[in-house]
Amino acid sequence: MPVVQKNPLTKNPNGLDLKLVATYRRQIQASLVRVWENVLDWEHLPHLHDSSFKYCELDEAGRWGWRVWSDPDHSGHFELAVDTDRYVVRAYIGGQQFSEIWTFLSDRGGSTDISVEFYAAGTSDDKRADISKMYLNLYQVLWDEDETMMQERQRRLDQQRDASTEVNLGEIALLREKAPIRFELNRKEYLLSEQATGWVATPTICPHLLGPLEISEEPGQVRCHWHGYVFDLQSGKCVTPADTPCSLGLPPHLMVQEGQLIAVKR
Repeated sequence: MPVVQKNPLTKNPNGLDLKLVATYRRQIQASLVRVWENVLDWEHLPHLHDSSFKYCELDEAGRWGWRVWSDPDHSGHFELAVDTDRYVVRAYIGGQQFSEIWTFLSDRGGSTDISVEFYAAGTSDDKRADISKMYLNLYQVLWDEDETMMQERQRRLDQQRDASTEVNLGEIALLREKAPIRFELNRKEYLLSEQATGWVATPTICPHLLGPLEISEEPGQVRCHWHGYVFDLQSGKCVTPADTPCSLGLPPHLMVQEGQLIAVKR
């Protein structure tokens, strides 16, 4: 189903005692396209923002926005609704709304101006300063993390990667001195390292939205820091979430020829 809140793009549609407690303004060094992509991307919340979102489970998402559960027993949720140049997030606990946050976006070419208004319900004057500080500190952290992610994604989208299906990585002796090293094959990036079982090429970029892959706690797996996607290194298949079509593909074949290490696309 779509937005639960009736008249979601109207300020304070529930007629609560909402008070403006803070305003946050900033220029984000990322394009408006990247910012809107980020706004609609609920999946990054519990992973990129793991210090701020302890739990996040999708209820429903669409072009209108998204709605996520904020706790395992589904007693609280956030709902985001989008408009042409703004969006609003309302927070609920036990079905009762307690906050409303409006964000306004302005295109500045390669950057984006944002202006955020924070409204809280039932706020006494003596608590307003503390609540204001809490929101401003939270959004400083969230937008810092988002800005870094958006800039890195744009950088990777703009890159022209080597399409070669076979690469000579160099002499074994020199590789041992330099490893781990990065190399490209078939427009993908790998980290080359030597392990007890031999040379290993580990993918470094997630096929989902080009996030950074890191070794998972589970042996033989890598995990995306941005969205929590987990992949099996041998098969390339996505382990979490299991229903995604994303795949790393098979790892490159590494072979030694006359003292040289060669990487070949499988």
